[in-house]
Amino acid sequence: MIAQPIARNLLGYRIPIIKTTDMNKFHSTVSLSQLQQLKNGVPVSWSDATIFRHNRYNVAEEGDFDDVFERLADGKFDYTCFGANEVRSVFKSRASKYKTLTQDENTMFFYPFPLVFYVNPQMPDLAKRIEFGLSKITESGVLDTIFNSYYANIVEELGLQNRNVILLENPLIPQEFSHLKPNLTDF
Repeated sequence: MIAQPIARNLLGYRIPIIKTTDMNKFHSTVSLSQLQQLKNGVPVSWSDATIFRHNRYNVAEEGDFDDVFERLADGKFDYTCFGANEVRSVFKSRASKYKTLTQDENTMFFYPFPLVFYVNPQMPDLAKRIEFGLSKITESGVLDTIFNSYYANIVEELGLQNRNVILLENPLIPQEFSHLKPNLTDF
């Protein structure tokens, strides 16, 4: 593993897609225990299921990405979550065809979920080259330029700074990333 996150933990900012009629369930005054009682719909084998269960959330792990919005619209669960980097495009291309669904505007779950490179352990020279290259593009600002070309307006467009942030532990990541906390000034 190359232990240098390359996307500012953007995937760890999880935005719920909900039924429009359930907006009050995600209002900023809703308690943590009330949120834990709601059912989170997660496609089979997604790591989100493990993370939410670890944090004592009610999870319906079934189906796949292709049917998750149909099941949400049918009331099989209360919400499903996607990373801040993907929620707009996922909603537009998939969920928006269900007129009863919307992106929640009040709540955001956060857990450490860094995007990193993995290299075959038998290729240490490649790992060193990637580490060197990442440090160079980080120091020169090129990595920031690449990130900003895709995600510069994400905090504003999703209103991340105005959301109720629910912190979750991620038991699946290596210890060196457990310190990651929400930091909207990174964007």
